[in-house]
Amino acid sequence: MQIIDLTLTIDNECMTCNAPWHEKVQIARMGLLEEVGRNTSKFRLGSHTATHMDAPLHFFEGAPGIDETDLEKCIGPVTCVDMTHIKAGQVVQLKDVESVKVTERMLFAFGWYKNWKTENYYKAFPYFSQEAIEYLVDNGMLFMAMDTPSPDDGSAIQKKDDSPMHKILLGKGIVIVEYLNQTELIDYGKNYEIIALPLKIKGADGAPARVVLKEI
Repeated sequence: MQIIDLTLTIDNECMTCNAPWHEKVQIARMGLLEEVGRNTSKFRLGSHTATHMDAPLHFFEGAPGIDETDLEKCIGPVTCVDMTHIKAGQVVQLKDVESVKVTERMLFAFGWYKNWKTENYYKAFPYFSQEAIEYLVDNGMLFMAMDTPSPDDGSAIQKKDDSPMHKILLGKGIVIVEYLNQTELIDYGKNYEIIALPLKIKGADGAPARVVLKEI
């Protein structure tokens, strides 16, 4: 059984979105073996740090939080789509998704994770047009994962209504997983099951998740 770990490692050098209010990751020892008989650690990080899952509460007040995620959407057969022909700053158009089989769980691999921990990661990453997103939703997609920071245009972040694709997806109850890692290990001739499990934090708008592919 082959397992592909698609999860970025969280460490003190972990990148966060370009917003002044976003917490930087802090990981430190809280207890030391030689002092208290065990090693324990403390973590300070935002809910959308590294590989993570979004909840509807991320953009809709009073909507379900990450602890209310339907895990049946997050585990099962997944269609992996090679999108490496979509380059920096380009948009996934309707024609790009009309040619693929839409299933309940979709994973889009741009190879963008290779920019992790570089100045390019948040610059001009590929994103989805509204027509492409609506096509996927209308054809039954319930779970959407990608190795980019967002399905939205990153150049518009922090502007008014800067995340329309998020709002379409989360408004329909679609699970969003972002910041995948190692998507180049996917063999598109094989069938996979995805397992994406977020931390169960009550009332959170998102949470880091461990995401793996299992060959079936």
